[in-house]
Amino acid sequence: MSHHSLRLGLAALTVIGLTAAVAPAASAAEVSAADSCHKGEFCLFSGPHQTGQVLYRVNIKVTKTGFTFPEADSLNPVITPLSGHNPIPDSFGCIVRLNDKLNFAGSEQEIDGFGDKELTGAPVGSITRDCG
Repeated sequence: MSHHSLRLGLAALTVIGLTAAVAPAASAAEVSAADSCHKGEFCLFSGPHQTGQVLYRVNIKVTKTGFTFPEADSLNPVITPLSGHNPIPDSFGCIVRLNDKLNFAGSEQEIDGFGDKELTGAPVGSITRDCG
């Protein structure tokens, strides 16, 4: 084997090694972006204080006169969040009900008011809002 062949082989291995080293960093950046809650989104997190994986996320379109909040009558699989973020302003007088069973049945936790909330880690099988 000549020096030239050896150099080409080492150069190829170096390129392969650099590609492998760069790929995980890009993946980690994508994962961290996916596990964040953006302005205007209702989110439930696997960890306390809005940390960990985003288990549930829905964009809430808030205007001066109202908002949209799609109900989720069956989360499959059921999730067990430890914290959440609610973008619905307090002026609408709404709470978000997190039921432990599908179709809004069973025991519930409530997220009342705008902002970040800590949860119990109880199962959540369906989600709805209650205003009034």
